[in-house]
Amino acid sequence: MVGKFIGVGVGPGDPELITLKAAKVLQTADIICIPKTNVDKPSLAVTMIQQVLAERTVKPEMLELIFPMTKDDISNQELWDKNANIIAQKVSNGKTVVFITIGDPMFYSTFIYLYQSLRNGHSDIALEIIPGISAFNACATSARIPLAEKDELITVIPSDLDEKLVEEVAKHSENLVFIKCAYRLKELIPVLKRSGFKENNTIALVRRCSMPNETVTVGKLCDALNWDIREDYFTIAIVKKNSFIDNSKGDV
Repeated sequence: MVGKFIGVGVGPGDPELITLKAAKVLQTADIICIPKTNVDKPSLAVTMIQQVLAERTVKPEMLELIFPMTKDDISNQELWDKNANIIAQKVSNGKTVVFITIGDPMFYSTFIYLYQSLRNGHSDIALEIIPGISAFNACATSARIPLAEKDELITVIPSDLDEKLVEEVAKHSENLVFIKCAYRLKELIPVLKRSGFKENNTIALVRRCSMPNETVTVGKLCDALNWDIREDYFTIAIVKKNSFIDNSKGDV
């Protein structure tokens, strides 16, 4: 029996946003890998697939894999390789192993590093990747503002990008998406203004998109200085040079 490793994106938070293909795989997999930053911290990705798992008559093995969020490249690589070896052994025993990840597997995901370790050390195993809805796409929908129109440029900026680089790339884009950005948003507003963005440009701040406690705030760039912004890993901001606010249904 030939095993297989499958990376599965389970979307931004709402279990109903899991794709049909992802759900099908989750219903038949022998083993589901659960990425966690530490042993005691619960996995959000697991809560998103509970409904799918509840429909199974035969429960899968739930394999927790620890991926601490550090910048120690050497220690991280050792851990990627260790987890890759664990998965490769399961696959070699004929098991279908699914690794779940929030959003999309190939967009700022833990899965990417695990995938690279498997490809480098176990290139013979069968592998498949199933895409998921990325959080920034879902955020644009929740805020009811387009990410890009016609020939507009869109730039995705990670939260720890250097201010000078943010300023430079912002000069050449009409739409900016800041991921994991809440703790820096206010300090970046002057940077954006130096890059050509105006005080009346549209900004949307979406926290915990598509989850039960989702909050969406849409306004002008100058308004954000007065917003109560709390640090939250699951927060995304979208800023548009071409102002766009949907008032068709009042407050978002």
